[in-house]
Parts: sequence; C-alpha cells; structure tokens
Amino acid sequence: MEFNFKGKKALVTGGGSGLGKECALLFAKNGADVLVADLLPERAEQVATEIRNYGVNAIAYQVDVTNYEEVAAMYEKIVTEWETVDIVVNSAGVCLTGELDKESLENIDKTIDINIKGTIYSCREALAIMRPNKYGKIVNMSSIAAKACSAGFSVYSCTKSAVLALTASLGREAAKDSVNVNCICPGIIRTNMWEDILDQMAGQEESNRENVWNSSNRSTPNGKPQEPIDIAYMTAFLCTDEARYITSQNIGVDGGYTF
Repeated sequence: MEFNFKGKKALVTGGGSGLGKECALLFAKNGADVLVADLLPERAEQVATEIRNYGVNAIAYQVDVTNYEEVAAMYEKIVTEWETVDIVVNSAGVCLTGELDKESLENIDKTIDINIKGTIYSCREALAIMRPNKYGKIVNMSSIAAKACSAGFSVYSCTKSAVLALTASLGREAAKDSVNVNCICPGIIRTNMWEDILDQMAGQEESNRENVWNSSNRSTPNGKPQEPIDIAYMTAFLCTDEARYITSQNIGVDGGYTF
C-alpha cells in the first residue's frame, strides 16, 4: 500500500517496539516526521535512528504514559519542535495475565494505569491541539480481548473494552472539528507483549511456549500468522484524508477472529 504523509507530524506512544514501532516506521517511510515515545529511551532512540534513514525528522522521547505531567510535556515538546501534531497513535500498553482473585493489586493497577489512563491522557493532550486546528487523526490500540474475553485476561480485557468506549465517545466529541478518533483491535501477533504473555503462561521452556502459542492461534479462521505490518497498514489508512468519514469506530484486524 502507498500513502502520502509528507509534511505531517506524527506521535506514537509505545513506539520503541512491536506494533508502535511498525506504525512509526510506516509513517516515516511515507514522509511523516515522527516523535517516538517509549518508556525505555534506548528503544525510542533506536527506532528514531531508523526513521532518520528515510530522510525525515525524528524525536526519541522517554515517557511514562501513566504520569500526566510527562505526557503533557511530551506534547509541549512536539509543538515546540514542529508546531503541531497531525497524527497520534496510542500504542503503549501492557498485558498481565492471571485469574482475578489470584492477581496482585500491583498488576491490576499497572494494567489500568497504562492501558486506560495512559490512553486518556494522550488523547486529552492531542485533542487540545487538534480541535483548534480543525484537523487531526487519533488511532488507539485496543485488542480482540475487548470482545473475545478469555479466562485469565479479565483485567486486560476490561481495560481494552474501555478503550473502545473512550474512542467512540471522543470521536463524537471531536467530529465537528474534523478530528477522527478510531481504534484497532489487533489479533494474535508475536510481539514483545506476546513474548511477555508466553513468559507468564508457559515459562521459559521453548516447547511449552510453542504449544501455548500454537494453541492460541488455532482459533484464527484464516489460519495464517499475523504480522505487525497488518496493523500498521490499517493505522495508516485511518490517518489518510480518504478515511475522513470514518470515526468512533473499532476495527478488528485479526483474520476473522472477531466480528
């Protein structure tokens, strides 16, 4: 697919790895300057270096999305450097598995803070810039877990369902200002997050990990492995002017896992 984001300014949280990294690189390949935000500065800088190789500008930015002051400062940075932000992808997230009555309060709070508060904080700051400009694209990352709920994923599913509701409401709030807010529900993709899930569910024994991974994939109707680029393509499309009439939607990119 070909896109044209020349002159656009994009911000991607969780941009140092996984789906966020793939989105950041795709925007850069198609002409956008990108602020890569990540909790780990070395990951953000590595992706920013790759982006600069495409002849566009990049900012590597360390941020804890659960800290509102840090999120606000991140948006101040992009406006100071590039005057505005046109595209925001909220990809920072965490999945800590476990049955609810056995889950620690620390893990519960961490999941809620990153997946819900982090997304809300970023959307709040993005809309404060985009609405006066009468232009903007926001894509939030939810999950198939928001719809296809499984044992051991109760807190994660709850937070990702919250992202669906947040997106639907914000899309309606900002519609008259020509700001589109959508979210994607990715399927099962072997990113760093899924490696962490395998750590939690299968430990370090490789055969156990492969068994859990293969078992998790059997419910995907098309039977094909999914890659991060599948999510990046949909993210990019939602940020084009051709998608101007799509807002408040949650879109499954999961090989038919959900509907």
